[in-house]
Amino acid sequence: MFDLELLGILTGANRALSSAILLTSFSLLVYVLSHNFFSAVGRAFTALMGFVTVVYIGDVAVANVAQGQNALFWLHFQWLGIAFVPAAYLHLSRVLLRAVKGESPGGRYVTLAAYALGAVFLGLSSATELIVWDGVVSSGMAHLKAGPLFWLFAAYFAVATALGAVNIASARQLAPTRASRRRLSYLAATFAAPGLGVFPFLVLVGVPGASSAVLVAALSAVGNAVVLLMLIVMAYSVAYYGVLAPERVVKQSFIEYVLRGPFVGVCVLTVMLAVPEGTVVLGLRRGAFLVFAVVGTIVLLQVAISLGRPVIDLVAFRQDRAEVSWLRELERRLLTTTDFLQVLENVLVAVCDELGSDAGFVAAVPPGDLGDLKVEASVGQVGDVPQLPELAEWLQAAGESRSEGNGTDGAERPAGDILLSRGYWLVALMTRDEGIPLGVLGVRARLEGKPTRDQAESLLAFSSKAAAAIEDMRLQRQVFSALRRLLPDIETVQRWRGDASFGTASAMLTNPVLTPDFPDLVRAALRHYWGGPELGQSPLLQLQVVRQALRENDSNPAKALRAVLVRAIEALRPTGPRDISPEWVLYNVLEMKYVQGLKAREIARRLAVSESDLYRKQRVAVKEVARVLAEMELQACKPKA
Repeated sequence: MFDLELLGILTGANRALSSAILLTSFSLLVYVLSHNFFSAVGRAFTALMGFVTVVYIGDVAVANVAQGQNALFWLHFQWLGIAFVPAAYLHLSRVLLRAVKGESPGGRYVTLAAYALGAVFLGLSSATELIVWDGVVSSGMAHLKAGPLFWLFAAYFAVATALGAVNIASARQLAPTRASRRRLSYLAATFAAPGLGVFPFLVLVGVPGASSAVLVAALSAVGNAVVLLMLIVMAYSVAYYGVLAPERVVKQSFIEYVLRGPFVGVCVLTVMLAVPEGTVVLGLRRGAFLVFAVVGTIVLLQVAISLGRPVIDLVAFRQDRAEVSWLRELERRLLTTTDFLQVLENVLVAVCDELGSDAGFVAAVPPGDLGDLKVEASVGQVGDVPQLPELAEWLQAAGESRSEGNGTDGAERPAGDILLSRGYWLVALMTRDEGIPLGVLGVRARLEGKPTRDQAESLLAFSSKAAAAIEDMRLQRQVFSALRRLLPDIETVQRWRGDASFGTASAMLTNPVLTPDFPDLVRAALRHYWGGPELGQSPLLQLQVVRQALRENDSNPAKALRAVLVRAIEALRPTGPRDISPEWVLYNVLEMKYVQGLKAREIARRLAVSESDLYRKQRVAVKEVARVLAEMELQACKPKA
């Protein structure tokens, strides 16, 4: 009796896990397809996820069919995915290997042959009984029986998966950067997930008796849970391919998507499956209760994810957590033009309400140009606005008075700073520190003459808020202007990151510059400065600055690289006559060690330092050469005007 109850629980768990895998695989397919469509790796992964999705559609359908004949249809339907998963394995592994300039045995022809074999096995499984036949439902499990040629399909599945694993291992060895090697390690560790999830093991072993069914169901539940996690890690590894955004942005986007998409969906599925048919909860029928339960689950999970953002950041952005928090805070505080105008309008509404006025305006002046007044915001029926030429001297005088210390804060400025002109009380808006005129706040006066003390204090307090908004917006526009000038360089760097992380053909152009391995590559090239295999095969040969130097060096790559290294070393040469003073030490070490080829002992003697100190200085000098080379490469990659 206990075994039957436990089997029921495990069967329900497997049903829920199959549904979760179906939802997750489809979600990951959509994510990669929408974010990585222009990457061959992304397209291959979506093909694999598509076949996995088909298999789990069949799994979920079989678990919910009412009659055995319907189960037989869905069991055959699953072969639309099962037959092609091995080919998709080969496809994905081949494009990953090509991404690091490797080539799998047989190339694309082996992949095409694998897809052709998949089509053959699909046809045989659908139209004949050579691969699978009939159907068995026992102990709550359904499966087809193995045909006489099922062993051939099993061999095809095993060989294709093994070749795919070999290709992934080769790609990892050829990966040019630590980041790409790390991601390929994740991919290698999870590469078996689709195979474990879709291969029809029950066709081979059959359904065990009731006594062993609990063990099989338990193993299946554990396997499904592992497959679910492995699919997410696998998709995470692929998400970086073909994307030029920084790693932080990709990671943040992927985590956000997984939490708000598949995770929330799986939780909703769990709630729905946890309530049995015919259940009445608090007097509500199952359908009515599930409406409230599902809506509540979605809302509460969204709130929990938002509240848990600091914990997520702690896990996802350990090294850059402070900078990520600052960027998010900056995003919240930045003002768009519409935000800026709304702030000014809110200030005007508040000051008019406080003073009982029916109209007001805020006018701002461009930096350094007091002759051009522009109304930025207004409320009520604003009449003739005083022109700035009439107020230029007054604004200038107010600014000078402010800078001389007649009030460091707007709330402390005297009522004499308020001018009555054309029926408006006008207040000069100044920067907080330098007292530079920013514009004018005007409120229609209720009475002729100066405002009362209370009115003046309110008017000056609100004018300080308007001045702060204008000053902040002006500073923000200066920052944006600077960023626009930097955009070409930022785009180049992001392109470097996107390419260098994955070792594509164009990636080798720049990836050494943006990786921690770059100083090591420079050291290796310097070590073989006068010849050797390292110089002729160095990744630095693919730098744009080296390619440009080919024309001046007889199209000899090694000679061009040597010339670029000399330029980088000479860039570190101080001005004036050469000596052994501290400012010359880095240049002397580089020139003597690599250009002249002197021994360490001789260099140490000439520079009057110990050999251990010389090696320390040598490491610093190589890093400086790497820095100069990176700057040279950035200049070489800049688009020509």
